[in-house]
Amino acid sequence: MNHFYLISSVIVVSTGIGLFLKNTRGKLTSKYSKKMLFSELGIEIERGTQATILQFKTEYCSICPGVNKQIKELLKDTSGIAFHELDAVEYLSLAKKLHVKSSPTIIFFDHEGLEEGRIIGAPKKNELTNTLEKITTLQKVHK
Repeated sequence: MNHFYLISSVIVVSTGIGLFLKNTRGKLTSKYSKKMLFSELGIEIERGTQATILQFKTEYCSICPGVNKQIKELLKDTSGIAFHELDAVEYLSLAKKLHVKSSPTIIFFDHEGLEEGRIIGAPKKNELTNTLEKITTLQKVHK
């Protein structure tokens, strides 16, 4: 009978963790955002005129190449949006400064270089498109 309670507890806890991860990964959030300016990052990479996207990856991340391909496919017919893929180990101090804790982490900066939010994990189907539309629309509204 004790085994039944143990197995039931493991199933309940596992299900809870799975639901939590499903609902928090792949969506735009500003929860972990430092709201930093791109200029404060201390890196010498080009910023886009409309938006800048940084994707932090790691060597062992199996979904990072797919996310990279998805972003590049989305951006192929756009201009003014800069995309940079950074290795979190190579840019460890920057990853720490931005509180990057898992890969992939995709950070979005608007035209002024202010962090607008991030997606942790593989993005949901339309999350990238919606985020870019939101950021570039903000620029049009501010002009």
